[in-house]
Amino acid sequence: MQRANLIKLNHVAKRKLALDDDTYRAFLSGVVSGKTSCRAMRISELEAVLKALEERGFKKTKLSRPQPKAAPVVTDKIRVIWLIMRRQGFVFDGTDTALNAFVKRTTSIRNGGEGVARLEWLRGDQASTVLESLKRWHMRCMQEKLPAKGYGLSYERTCDLYRKYSL
Repeated sequence: MQRANLIKLNHVAKRKLALDDDTYRAFLSGVVSGKTSCRAMRISELEAVLKALEERGFKKTKLSRPQPKAAPVVTDKIRVIWLIMRRQGFVFDGTDTALNAFVKRTTSIRNGGEGVARLEWLRGDQASTVLESLKRWHMRCMQEKLPAKGYGLSYERTCDLYRKYSL
């Protein structure tokens, strides 16, 4: 463990064990003879202090940083566009299995070759990436069916034109 991390961890232990400053400095001096500050200690001495703090009841806990979850709105949009594409005949299999296969293919590019296996497991910008990829695919499909004037429009406008022409 790095020196700076050991110092931080020792200070966390001080706070968790509710040691006041004088008691903490006396404790440090008792563990490492003559040293009352973590800054003056070597790594081996800091590790000895941490071990002594653990013997007195301090427990290290691993910080788990919460993964940003995909907003349900984004995953709902993905599902709706997928079902619309199925209804319009652009997607032949409208099942969740087929949608999850699309999600896995789309996320594998940015995820080191291993894609996210299920729509519900998308996090943060992964969901946005899948949504935008699906919208681009849907737009290409609609533009193939539209007259030439449909090109270069926004996704929403292309959807409106497609509805108008396909009815």
